[in-house]
Amino acid sequence: MSIDLLTYIQQSLSSSLSTSEKTRQALNLSFNNLPRYLKTCLLYLNMYPEGQIFFKDDLVKQWVAEGCIDTAEGQDMVKLAESYLDQLIGRRLILPICINYNNEVLSCTVHDMVHDLIAYKSEEENFVLVIDHSQANVSLSHKVRRLSLLFGDARYVKKPANIRKSQVRSLRFFGLSECMPCIRDFKLLRVLNLQLPGHGGDADADSFDLTGISELFQLRYLKIACDVCIELPNHGLPCLELLDIMDARVASVPCDIHLPHLLHLSLSVERNLLDWSVSKGSLGKLNYLQDLHVSIVPSAPSYVVERSMESLGSLIGGHGSLRTIQVVAHGSSVQNALVRGVSKVTISWDDLAPPPFLQRFECSLHKWLGKLGNLCILKISVRELMMDCIDIVRGLPALATLSLYVQKAPIERIIFDKAGFSVLRHFKLRFTSGIAWLVFEADAMPNLWKMKLVFNATPPMDQHPFLYSSKQGAFERHQRGTAIISVEPMPELREMSVKFGGAAADLEYAMRTFVRNHPSNPTIIVQLVDHSSYGDGITKQRT
Repeated sequence: MSIDLLTYIQQSLSSSLSTSEKTRQALNLSFNNLPRYLKTCLLYLNMYPEGQIFFKDDLVKQWVAEGCIDTAEGQDMVKLAESYLDQLIGRRLILPICINYNNEVLSCTVHDMVHDLIAYKSEEENFVLVIDHSQANVSLSHKVRRLSLLFGDARYVKKPANIRKSQVRSLRFFGLSECMPCIRDFKLLRVLNLQLPGHGGDADADSFDLTGISELFQLRYLKIACDVCIELPNHGLPCLELLDIMDARVASVPCDIHLPHLLHLSLSVERNLLDWSVSKGSLGKLNYLQDLHVSIVPSAPSYVVERSMESLGSLIGGHGSLRTIQVVAHGSSVQNALVRGVSKVTISWDDLAPPPFLQRFECSLHKWLGKLGNLCILKISVRELMMDCIDIVRGLPALATLSLYVQKAPIERIIFDKAGFSVLRHFKLRFTSGIAWLVFEADAMPNLWKMKLVFNATPPMDQHPFLYSSKQGAFERHQRGTAIISVEPMPELREMSVKFGGAAADLEYAMRTFVRNHPSNPTIIVQLVDHSSYGDGITKQRT
């Protein structure tokens, strides 16, 4: 597809001409020029409702499970699927919504006109059948390959009749459990995505039996989000590669469930959900597990969390294929999980052998982290930041992103010198309480692009931070404990963001003085909040 056509499509989608027949023809031409593998991946988006935002990581795993990705032996299918998505984004057929600090797309959507085209082509090619609550009585004579049932909270929807289920490979259901068709009838199902809202009233009275999915011998992707309590099978599912029940209420996980090919596991710590199977050896048999995501339910008792963390430690020490370990608060991010939740218990993993191929770790600090030569993303929480904590991670040779979440600011100053952090590009340091005294010496973090510092407080008015670059004797002119952020020249620094709790006009002035003095002239963002809060309630933002 030519650059001129791409430019025209982009301009048309964002202009008043977006509804014109000429634009529709351009989009149709763009679609027809796609290679077969990109057409397949694009049409699959008709499984999502119009306007919905979808996560890149989740979508590409559905593509892989469904068989949309053709790969040669030895190729990483997930990485290949990600490259397909990047191509569709480059052709402006998919719009990125959220992009992370490393310029990687996290979530996407499609323009309304593109979705209309996808829906039309999907129906024309019998690729995806979409039925909402007003179309439940649809009757089709042909076989359905992919089925998306979007009933919402409608209570009186009839189950779709006369739909041939034997060839359905992907099923997405959003609605009440009593409106869901019999899952075991979908014999060749590979992708199953269930969203089951509660019925209101006493949620504990609701339950739903999903043990019948054990008959789906080709199922590779299973994701369940529900307010009703579900029962899982204790056998079957030999091909399952992804199990995501992080947002599901699970009565119990059968201790003898066997998932020999599982690659991606997401679940929550509730009612001993995690340590159910480590004691029985089930999780220990997940020899191919690559990604483990665990959420801490706020209501979970501390003894449940602690036992679950011990079980998780046994799992970590026993698997050499793990690439990602993430422990977060349910519905939150790593800082809230570990600063607020897991911090109430002790996680003792220091005696475990580190997973040799681990690339991403989001949990608390452990001594063996310094031995992870492939670790490139590290997000950890500590109760108090000490120099020995810095020493553990500074020598990681591949570390590009580091986020530290600290409960209590230390009294002594924390010094980042030129030792270590040689490839670090993104650094975030967040304190729940107090103000820290930070020093970044010359040649520290030589390749750092972006720095973000967050303080949930400000010092007294007569002890505002003094930010500077290369000013001799500054420390001697300030009392011990006064908050000082000292940043010596960082040649690659492009952006610095500092957030303070409380009124801090003088801090803003100090930050601007710092920027003018810094040789790399980075973009600076100062965020001021009017209360001591660990959240993101921003009242002022200046750049």
